[in-house]
Amino acid sequence: MRSSPALIPITMLAAALACRPAPPAGLSDADRTALRAATDSFVQRVRRADWPAAAKLFGQTAVFMPMQQRAVTGQANIEAWMKAFPPISAFDVKVVSVDGGGDIAYMAGIYIMTITPPGGKPIVDTGKYLTVSRRQPDGSWPIVADIFNSDLAPPKH
Repeated sequence: MRSSPALIPITMLAAALACRPAPPAGLSDADRTALRAATDSFVQRVRRADWPAAAKLFGQTAVFMPMQQRAVTGQANIEAWMKAFPPISAFDVKVVSVDGGGDIAYMAGIYIMTITPPGGKPIVDTGKYLTVSRRQPDGSWPIVADIFNSDLAPPKH
């Protein structure tokens, strides 16, 4: 019996594929529950204007990307940004999807909030957000990146 030269590369490829590490497992139900609970906690903290507590849900080196502004990096800077934001009289979010794998998760959703700019009338804003979290050894999921964008037209100048 003669072996075919074509079998050698095929055998090597099959062996290489078999030795690959398994892809990271998807999120467990417990992970999804923890991430949704963190979102609920964020909403409650924003409603109370508890900016130090809201900022603590972000990692120390998190990147926060608010609409029509430069990115804000770091938990302390995110807290300062939140404190300077116009007063929020109503705030709610709806999580549309939670997904990820391994130690990385993302949540996408929509928000509605009422803000009152200094000297202005209340504005109801609706929009969307994307939050990325990274699981820590203690099982917590701090936010490492967050962006939100309004569905409203930008202000005219």
